[in-house]
Amino acid sequence: MFVPYEVDVAFNHRPVMNWVIVAGIIVVFCLQLYDHSFYSGQQVTITADPNSESGFSFEVPKPKGVTWRWLLDGWGLKGFFGHMWLHAGVLHLVGNLIFLWLFGNAVCSKLGNVLYAPIYILCGLAAAFSYLLFCDVPMLGASGAINGMVGMYLVFFPENSISCFFIFFYRPYWFTVRSFWMILLWFVFDMWGALDGGGGVAYVAHIGGFATGFALAILLLRTKVIVMEKDEKSLLQLLGFEKDDIPAEQEQRRDLAYWQQKWGDTAGEKTEGVRQIKQDKLTESGAMPFVVQKPEERVIRFRCRCGQRVIIAGKYAGLMGRCPKCSARLRIPSQLNEAE
Repeated sequence: MFVPYEVDVAFNHRPVMNWVIVAGIIVVFCLQLYDHSFYSGQQVTITADPNSESGFSFEVPKPKGVTWRWLLDGWGLKGFFGHMWLHAGVLHLVGNLIFLWLFGNAVCSKLGNVLYAPIYILCGLAAAFSYLLFCDVPMLGASGAINGMVGMYLVFFPENSISCFFIFFYRPYWFTVRSFWMILLWFVFDMWGALDGGGGVAYVAHIGGFATGFALAILLLRTKVIVMEKDEKSLLQLLGFEKDDIPAEQEQRRDLAYWQQKWGDTAGEKTEGVRQIKQDKLTESGAMPFVVQKPEERVIRFRCRCGQRVIIAGKYAGLMGRCPKCSARLRIPSQLNEAE
């Protein structure tokens, strides 16, 4: 299994809402600790049941704890909303949180904190719905909702890199690959697992959540609710379904630096207009008009982490760009004391 540990995505906003969701999952897991200790000391009774899909029925002791009340077991609302906060053990929790931290932070930064939470929950609901269509065994875990974030990440950042590691014969190996190929490989594993019967993993929920996140990301791009930065390319642009030449104002309308620059330009135009009126009055009165030299445009100099020295016009301050040497995404300093 390939475990991701870093994604090459620069954040435009702090993903606070994803941090809140991660904290909520950890808190709920702490509330489950009593249930885990209860289950570890009990035995599961397995009996033949011709009416069951698997041919067997499982009789599990039911404590009056958080886990049993909120896991997905049928079409009740509690299970639909509660299952995505529960986990079966420490390994299950850590594995899901790794994916949620990496891909959820990137997607949350792109969507914004207000939009992220309802979309995350919607992907979890869609995962539960997909699972119940094909399975009748109780299910818990945030994997479906998290796979929704992976699907959105694929649409927003298909060309960005994912750094992963795996262990082969007790030796660790590291590699970096484009998001498109890595996520496609994970999706093939989910499809294979679903066709093979699951093996105790809710692959159908993974697929349902992923498809929902993928479709929602495309919808947000097509309706222009989400726009890509100049140095970003979505999956739609990569496949030729959307033009790359997005108007600059539409592209940067969510960037605070853009609006600051726009307000500054407006104020400058007003000042220049007043100055021109004064010059016209002086000319009419026969006085010598004064000439104001336009100040030279400020140039920002800074260095990338790779050591490459970058020089760029001051009008691009605060925006995102790519290093001409290593192609890493970086934010252009917006203040003099940030520059070199």
